[in-house]
Amino acid sequence: MEDYKATSRNGHQLVDFYDPKTNTLDIRSNGQYPSGVLSNLCSNGFRFEGMICGSMEGFLQSLKQKDKDKQRQICSMKGGNARKHSVTSWQTDQIVWWKGVAIDRQSEEYQKLLRRAYQTMFDQSERFRAALMSTRGITLVHSSGEENPYKTILSKNEFCQILTEMRDNYDKRDKHLERKKRVFVDMDNVLVDFESGLAQVSEEVKREYEGRLDEIPGLFGLMKPMPGAIEAMHELQKHYDLFILSTAPWKNPSAWSDKVKWVTEYLDDVFHKRMVITHRKDLCQGDYLIDDRGKNGTSEFAGEWIEFGSEKFPDWNSVLVYLGVVSQEHIDTIKSKG
Repeated sequence: MEDYKATSRNGHQLVDFYDPKTNTLDIRSNGQYPSGVLSNLCSNGFRFEGMICGSMEGFLQSLKQKDKDKQRQICSMKGGNARKHSVTSWQTDQIVWWKGVAIDRQSEEYQKLLRRAYQTMFDQSERFRAALMSTRGITLVHSSGEENPYKTILSKNEFCQILTEMRDNYDKRDKHLERKKRVFVDMDNVLVDFESGLAQVSEEVKREYEGRLDEIPGLFGLMKPMPGAIEAMHELQKHYDLFILSTAPWKNPSAWSDKVKWVTEYLDDVFHKRMVITHRKDLCQGDYLIDDRGKNGTSEFAGEWIEFGSEKFPDWNSVLVYLGVVSQEHIDTIKSKG
């Protein structure tokens, strides 16, 4: 399975098209996540009005075909292959086709067709939906697109407007739904195995930092996930509003950046820009805090403190059962098979 968050593809380096100065994201097929996933060339397959669409590019290029069989064939293609079948003959009379029906390219009917197709892809493709929603607050642009709607099946302005409307409407819809309970999750010895990092440090360095091991530069970047932590986060994400709430040693600046790098490597799909680092956890408002210690404001947290590693919550399975994500019978069944 293709890693859609990879920084390279087929030996070619992908480009980061996010511009922090203008807070814009340029949507390009050779862009790093989420830019490349939002490209029409990306293989975000979906089924639309009885037709299998291998990509949005496949759907768009198929609109240029009057012949139903030819249209169906191109519609099912992935982006790169579909683009090879691009034609310009439709531009003469500005007529496109969908399932045997002629549609004026410049009509409101055509705009509605485009929006239905994109909405269907958004609903059916979790990958596309997650990528688009990760751009909240960012202006979307498409510098490589054609501006003139008479020369292209989808202008860059139409493209960005459709994506922005879907993103904003989804957030508006969320506001009318019942609020998910918020869960904060600590990192050290909850998500991250502190000892796994120490095991990779030389005895000489340990002696040098004796009594303050958490100040060892680069230590946090060496740590591995706690057993069951990654799977638990993906389960909790389905039912709760998740954030990381962690503390980093004041005298170890690398720990702050290392924690962000760790999250990016292991759980970016869950906690992308959903991370709080503070020494006053009690100032954060939420329903639950999963933490192994009562320090840094944990014991004063206004919600419920789930003490990870305690007798009541010895592991992630016990936490998932308590929060109603899985049943104890389910856990027992998995253990019996293991």
